[in-house]
Order: sequence, then C-alpha cells, then structure tokens
Amino acid sequence: MKHARSALGLALALATSLTACTSGSGNDDSGVPDAMPFRDGWVTVVETTFPLGGDAPVTSLQIGGAEFMDNYANRGDIEVLFDLDSENIKIEMRKYAFQADQVEADETFGKLQLWAYVESSNPDKPQNMAEEDDCTKGWQDGCMIRVYYDGLSQPVRTGADLRVHLPRAYRQSIKVQTEDNTQEGNYKLRGDVKIVDLCGSGQIEVENGTVEVRMCAELQEGPTCSAAQIKDCEDKNWDPACACNAYGSLKIEAPEPWSANVTVDFPNTIWANVIIDGGKGSGDNSCPAVLDNCSGACGPITQSPETPQIAKAEYNYPGDPAIPGVGYIFDIKVHSCEAVPYVDGPDDYDAKAIDSPKDELRGNVKVCTGCLASL
Repeated sequence: MKHARSALGLALALATSLTACTSGSGNDDSGVPDAMPFRDGWVTVVETTFPLGGDAPVTSLQIGGAEFMDNYANRGDIEVLFDLDSENIKIEMRKYAFQADQVEADETFGKLQLWAYVESSNPDKPQNMAEEDDCTKGWQDGCMIRVYYDGLSQPVRTGADLRVHLPRAYRQSIKVQTEDNTQEGNYKLRGDVKIVDLCGSGQIEVENGTVEVRMCAELQEGPTCSAAQIKDCEDKNWDPACACNAYGSLKIEAPEPWSANVTVDFPNTIWANVIIDGGKGSGDNSCPAVLDNCSGACGPITQSPETPQIAKAEYNYPGDPAIPGVGYIFDIKVHSCEAVPYVDGPDDYDAKAIDSPKDELRGNVKVCTGCLASL
C-alpha cells in the first residue's frame, strides 16, 4: 500500500505541474500561466485601386470568415466604412494577442498579416497563392479579406480587428463574417460588426457580438439600377416588367446557438420589407423585436404577444401591380436571447476574475431611422 500511495502522489504532482504550465493555453500561446491581453494600434496594411466600372468592376467582396485549418481567423471586430470619394480601398488592422509580456506580444503581432486574394474555398499560404490573384496589387472582383498567421497554427487567443474603407459610390454586395474569441474564461472578446452608409446589399454573420448597420441616406430599392431605371419603375408603380428588378437586400444572422444584438438604421421612405426572427429565450424571456420607424405608409406590423421576437412589416408598398413583399428586403435572424459576458479590450482584464467583468442581454433586434446617426 505504501508503494501505491507513492505512485499516486507522483502522478498527482505531475498532473499539477502540467496544469500550471498549460493553464489557459491553446496552440503556441501555451505554457504562459501569467499571460495577459495585448492589443496593437490601428495600422494601414493596404491602399489600392477598387474599380467600380470598366472591363472588370468589383461586384462582390468578402471580409472575414470562419477559422479554417487552425488559421485564417480574425476573431475580432469588423468595421466597413463607405467614406472614400475615389475608386480605392483602404484596409486597417488592429492585432491582439495573449502573452506574458510586450516582447512576446510583438513577436506574435509580427506573424499576423493580411490575407487578400481572389476568393477561394480553401485559403492557402500566401507563398502558395498565384501572384495574379493578389488583391493588394489592385482589387479584383471576388477578393476575400482574411487574417493569416505565419506559423504552424494560429494561437487560439490571437487575432485582429479589421477596418475597411470603401468608395461611397459602391452599390454592389459585401459579405462580412466574424467569430468570438472566448478561450480565456475571464476575457471573452466578442466579434462586433459596424457598417456605415451601406448603399448596396450585404450579408453578415456573427456569434455573440453586436451588429450596427447604418444604410446610406440615398438608399434605393434596386441599388445597382440606374437613376433612369429607378424612375421607370416608380412611374410604373414597380410593375414586375419595369426596368429595374434587381432588388437589394441585407441579411444578418447569428445562427444557433448565438445571441447577438442587431440594430439597422435605414430611410423609411423607400419601399422595403422587414423580416425579424429575433432571439428566443426560455419561458417568457424572448427578446422582443422593435420596429421604431414603421409609421405613415408602413404596416401594419405583424407581431404577436406569444412570439414577440418575430415581426414583419412592409414599408411604402406602391400598390398594384407591384408584388407585395418585395422592395429592399431586411432579413434578420438571431437564435437565442440570453445574458452574454463580454469585454471591450485589455482595460477590462482582471487576472483574478472568474468571468468577464460585464454582461448584457443579447438577442435584441431593432430597426429605426436616425438612431445610428452618430456612427
């Protein structure tokens, strides 16, 4: 029995030692028991042409995406700002890491880089991508923006925020996808999305982050249609046979099991349809959908006390012969309604805390006119 107790004691000692060495670890940010968060400043990584016309105009753009093969994950905030008067694109990165000190953080930052190539379902190392597909040398249609870690695998507590500046005149589509970074129990960093003055169509996917989208003031039912085509349809009461049938749409989703807060600000003078399937909680805890700008020629709002998170409304239906339920479509789906712990950045970190210092109820969806004017 004495020998059995000694063997057990040795095993427990080894287990304790291993736990101390790998606490909070993942990939190559392991073995740092006293690690803490670091975040770099915003740095411009790309400035290049972004053609809107000519022989090869840009008609689609993807920003971010799900982690692939332990790499290519930004796991952070994404901002898209339509604020350039020229046919150019400007991309900024703000890197973050969880390391023992600034020296180690800077080493990790040095391995994080922008990955920008013509869209591929299987991103590869930059040195393996065709040079003619390199979007940093002149933007092309279908380019994808990701974050690449130059190593065997991207550390799980590492990533980057992305800020993309695009031409105000861009009327085509964008796709945005980001993830949360919750590997550290007391530092749950959510991936938030902010889009300012979107005049085209969009598709957004998040987890437990927040989404704020302000549509442009001159938003049209058919963003890619010319002024003459729009007038023809308005004169014909949006007859299906009129000159513009390329309706725009914005689709936002926080799929199962996620709970995101979503706010969309759009001009309530256009013909639009809003479809909300918001966060569903347990019992009576569902997050009610809010349509703050449904007035005048809008409505009625379809929403019941039994399912307050679900709501529909049609804004400014032109009447016959227009097809009801068309126009610019806002389709917003959030799976859950629950309290979400989160941090905003390194200033929120407390090494002694068990969980993130803040939390709020997420799963709320709101549409409005003017509520995001300050973005």
